[in-house]
Amino acid sequence: MNGFWLPAGPLLAAAVGFAVLRRGPRMAALLAVLGALLAAVAAVAACASTPWWTPTTVDLATVPTGGPDVHVAATLDGLAAVVSVMVVVVALLVQLYSVEYLRGDPRYPTYAAFVSLFTAAMLLVVVAGDLVVLLVGWEVMGLCSYVLIGHHRELPDARAAALKAFLTTRLGDAGFVVGVIVLGWAAGSFRIAAVLAAVPSMSSTTLLAAGLLLTAGVVGKSAQFPLHVWLPDAMAGPTPVSALIHAATMVAAGVFVVARLYPVFVASQAVLAVLGVVAAITMVGAALAALAQDDVKRVLAYSTVSQLAYMIGALACGSRDAAVYHLLVHAAFKALGFLAAGAVIHAVGSNLMSRMGGLARPMPVTTTTMTIALASGAGVVPLAGFFSKESVLSAADRAAGGDVAGVPSWVGWLVLVSAVVTVAVTAAYSARLLLMTFAGRYRGDGAPHEAPALMRWPLVVLAVPAAALGVVGLASGWLPTWLGLGPAASLGPGAVTTTVSLLLVLAGAGAVWLRWRTAPDADPLRAALGPAWPWCASGFGVDAVYDRVVVAPVKALARGVVMVDDDLVAGVQGTGAATTRAALDLRRFQAGNPQTYLTGALAGVSVLLVVAVLVVWV
Repeated sequence: MNGFWLPAGPLLAAAVGFAVLRRGPRMAALLAVLGALLAAVAAVAACASTPWWTPTTVDLATVPTGGPDVHVAATLDGLAAVVSVMVVVVALLVQLYSVEYLRGDPRYPTYAAFVSLFTAAMLLVVVAGDLVVLLVGWEVMGLCSYVLIGHHRELPDARAAALKAFLTTRLGDAGFVVGVIVLGWAAGSFRIAAVLAAVPSMSSTTLLAAGLLLTAGVVGKSAQFPLHVWLPDAMAGPTPVSALIHAATMVAAGVFVVARLYPVFVASQAVLAVLGVVAAITMVGAALAALAQDDVKRVLAYSTVSQLAYMIGALACGSRDAAVYHLLVHAAFKALGFLAAGAVIHAVGSNLMSRMGGLARPMPVTTTTMTIALASGAGVVPLAGFFSKESVLSAADRAAGGDVAGVPSWVGWLVLVSAVVTVAVTAAYSARLLLMTFAGRYRGDGAPHEAPALMRWPLVVLAVPAAALGVVGLASGWLPTWLGLGPAASLGPGAVTTTVSLLLVLAGAGAVWLRWRTAPDADPLRAALGPAWPWCASGFGVDAVYDRVVVAPVKALARGVVMVDDDLVAGVQGTGAATTRAALDLRRFQAGNPQTYLTGALAGVSVLLVVAVLVVWV
């Protein structure tokens, strides 16, 4: 099957959608849903027809560059086929959900077209057979995220969040672009298959430089420390956009690129070490930050940052299988969590959990689906998140034991300890969200109600893979075979890590429940965290550091530029104006009268004679 068929449907829907914006929301919705549906059909067909053991590549054109040529090529293999299904299923459900969620929004047609373009860009990254083609999809996603996060541009927070996301991810992308160039020149081709084939012949310096440069882009796109700061603020966008960004596009692209170019990363222990350190810091820090958020979407946003760190940690420990497995499962339970949060916000008119509570009775479907999403994310057995998270812990355990070639054992220990600690914290913030939102008494205004059918049914559909996708991990050969990797270590849970993680899940959730029982109307963790609460709520002050280290100097530089412009440049312009006025005054002496000229000459000679006499006399 031609891989270009996958992004074709959403891309066509976006193109037509932009052309007929004035036709109204019905036409926009029809185009958006139809484009996503066509992509879903193509993705399922790709999964059914792709020979897992033999990738198929289709070239549309070759673009000469004066160096390595760029091939407009698409590659379909097991990894691309499986991830594309994840992308299009979430995108289709988000488009359906958005029809009702944004009903009455005058900018809905533009929104729907950009969501289609966003989906097409992610699918282009997935099927790209050339690094430059991948880069095109990568950058188009950045543009779409800027527009969609800033959808409510009348709100200052939305405008600021969109700009922050764009600038932060561009910072990482600067390294990513250079990394692509380094690989292309070293391999003599930008074709991904040729680059991977040339990895064994590349020097260690080249691989280290390329790996670190690509890692910069991955850290930005997948919101890892220290470039994670854009993702929590991106909650200013519509909730369906949050679901799409956090589950199937944008942040997933970074993990996918590492998986696609994995031989480049595993060829350098230093690169794996950097990935491991970044993952360890991010997963613990983001989970602790989630403990103190009042905005339900920010809790889920920090949860996304933490869960993505699990995937990066698995990659650092040498297990691409575990990372992709958790990527697929995370897409299901995180999209479900955000769409359920959107149903709650739609019902109560607030993002704040302090204005919620007691919603279990009026919103039974939303309560059930949100419970599945959070429990799966926390790793509660037998939900899907339990199996995928345990596969990450098992990979870290093997690396810590020195059983994974090329991975330093200390990296395995670092990821393992951080992941185990994060298990308890994840259970705690998940329990807190459930209790503050759905238990106790209602603390808001108005009458909460269940979401409309078009918003409710996507929740039910996503609840199935969020609960049952763990079956993939029960047979160790399934996913590795689908990904075209051949036999691999089991993705199933290990005895030691399973016991420890389950105990920590019970401890984290149980501690929050016990504190909530004593004061059902209060935040169960605010008093418990004590002086650490403001630190967690502010994300440990990383934004403040950026303000001082980056924003303040840039503003100072801007003020300096303004001063130069006002005082120096404007002064030069003033000098020019004065010269012009002097020239106009001097023109008066050029009246064409010889007597005037003679009188002036004699006056000048007289002045010179006086000066000469004074000089001689002195």
